[in-house]
Amino acid sequence: MSHTRRAKFTSDQNQPGAIVLGGNFVGLGVARSLGAQGIRTWVIDSSRSKSIAQFSRYTERFLEVKEALVDVLLREAKQHHLEGWVLIPVSDDYVELLSANRDVLGEVFRVTSPTLDVTAYALDKRLTYELARNLAIDAPWTAVSRSVAELDPDNIPYPVILKPAINHHFFPHTNLKALAVGVPQELRQRFSQMCKYIPADEILIQERIPGGGENQYSFCAICKDGAAYGAFVARRRRQYPVEFGNASTFVETVDQPEVEVAGRRFLEAIRFDGVVEIEFKFDPRDGKYKILDVNPRIWCWHTLGKAAGIDFPYLLWRQVVGLPAPTLGVPHNAAWVREITDVVAILKSPSRSAELKRLLQAVFQRRLTSASLNLLDPLPFFAEFALWISSGLSRQKKAKEFLQPADARLPAMARDQVPAR
Repeated sequence: MSHTRRAKFTSDQNQPGAIVLGGNFVGLGVARSLGAQGIRTWVIDSSRSKSIAQFSRYTERFLEVKEALVDVLLREAKQHHLEGWVLIPVSDDYVELLSANRDVLGEVFRVTSPTLDVTAYALDKRLTYELARNLAIDAPWTAVSRSVAELDPDNIPYPVILKPAINHHFFPHTNLKALAVGVPQELRQRFSQMCKYIPADEILIQERIPGGGENQYSFCAICKDGAAYGAFVARRRRQYPVEFGNASTFVETVDQPEVEVAGRRFLEAIRFDGVVEIEFKFDPRDGKYKILDVNPRIWCWHTLGKAAGIDFPYLLWRQVVGLPAPTLGVPHNAAWVREITDVVAILKSPSRSAELKRLLQAVFQRRLTSASLNLLDPLPFFAEFALWISSGLSRQKKAKEFLQPADARLPAMARDQVPAR
């Protein structure tokens, strides 16, 4: 199913357009970035009911695709003469699909995801941590077991978390990114639960670094042959759900050289091409910044980059179509807010007055950008607000059903150390 709207802005019909894979607020940010530059933009999603980018004035065409995506892309390219258009994914499953089919898609499109041998170091955390050790980049203590029988619960440095090595193999089934384990008797039970959805050797047992989201930092960059020519470091201040930490709600740029040095070293080692976010967490026990996650794609709060002077989607489009990289200045101080959920995060914060003050300062200093609210493109925000209310109960139900067999007295999930994109 698809629909086409007449663009409400001037576009250059002679330059390559772009297809955004994913229509949530992340894909919306990409459509707005490219559309503002006059670039024709289509959006593809597997579910019309979850896509708010379809309502954007910058989305020329929206397609709901439930069949084989590669076949659909090739068919659409032939029917609509999309040769040379740019494919931009906003989730890990789309990254994996583009990387795995890069050769066939690359005959028609410009694919922004690197080859699978590169993206594997980001999509599979087992490879992420192995490379980090080889590069002397600090990482949390992590172990992998091939079965429940091999677990030795008494030799684990509790508290720990169990999390999937490949997040998109687990999260869609449970709406959970990690499980907290505080005592030995809980380890086997939680491990067995996760084995219902993913193989045992895809389950990571990882130490739980103290502190919340305020200790999490990200190195955000656009790279060519591993060299980052546009980059900054950001710090997550708040998250939602507060007890889960599934998604960031307030992020701000900061100066943290240690995170930047480690991030650049990782990307240079794999000669990464494209946009990427690498997440670290500060461990107050030893004063080290430890790598947690690598997102080889546009991430949730990427529009912070535009506010800071680094418009990642547009720079990515320019890079793959062969235009020279523009000269970028020093990033501005900026902040990003997930307007729908940040209010709840502030209200549940133990220091709500300080957090509210921080938000208001960003507003008054005119350095704040938001996830979906845009006065020039207002419809997606209202669509998302309605969707968030209607789908909230189903998301909570999915997580509760997964955790039902476990001891209700034990914590359901680690809210710290779980990357919140």
